[in-house]
Amino acid sequence: MLQDGRRVRLVVQTKKIKQNAKKMITEGKYRHTYTATASDITPLYKLTPNAMLMYFQDSFARLMTIHDVAAFDIVKQHRMWVITEVQIDIQPMVTYWSEDFTVELWVSELTSLRIYCDFRIVRKDNEQLIASGTSQWNILNLDTKRLETTDFLADKLIVVPELMTASHKKVRFPKPQSFDMLMEHRATRLDLDFNFHVSNRSYVTIALLTMPDEVLASQTLASVIVHWLHETYLDETLTCHMSHIDDGSYLHTLTNAEGIVVCELMSRWQQQPEISEVSEVLNRHL
Repeated sequence: MLQDGRRVRLVVQTKKIKQNAKKMITEGKYRHTYTATASDITPLYKLTPNAMLMYFQDSFARLMTIHDVAAFDIVKQHRMWVITEVQIDIQPMVTYWSEDFTVELWVSELTSLRIYCDFRIVRKDNEQLIASGTSQWNILNLDTKRLETTDFLADKLIVVPELMTASHKKVRFPKPQSFDMLMEHRATRLDLDFNFHVSNRSYVTIALLTMPDEVLASQTLASVIVHWLHETYLDETLTCHMSHIDDGSYLHTLTNAEGIVVCELMSRWQQQPEISEVSEVLNRHL
């Protein structure tokens, strides 16, 4: 249960989000603008995968808050949102510290068990595309630990299938015959979310640590597909195997101590563009 002070702050913040809802939703598409911080960008002035996931999921939470089905709404019915898949295509677009970017997000399909939410991340100043993708969400019953139907969402969410930007067909990963790198990671408090699980963003960060230095020195991330399969908790050990696939992509597989796959990730990389001079960044008008 929330303490009284936290409950009051949550109610106030929820009211603020809902008050701005009408101007943030246009034809079923929700928009929210963020400012890039230093921790959100790479040395090549790109939004990190962690930042993309964080801001996209924050926008999702805000949209669900507007429709009264946020995490703190449905937990009263012993339900929880679970993200199980995401696909992100990343453009060679720079993002500097303190620049504004906008997340556009909408529900493109609602099935009996799945909610598909597509998104775009664009520069605020000129609408140039930074990244785009699609995601799959489910509703978990906290008592039974089983998936629930989405029936209760049908009259709450606006579904705009005409804005579907990518196929929702599940991407099947290949089964590698060998591994090019193996790494172990023990889950720490830094990896956890507010549910005391290893956060979905932490899995991505851990998986990409297995990329070879020579690739990182000359290439930049072009796309990533993630399947989250099982939960992991504090002090549990994850083993990450990385395999270079024949089509040029990299498969990252995270398993727990029992050998169960808890997360799979496919990454694709492209030649990195010319890096901006420091003076160019410092001379920007802020």
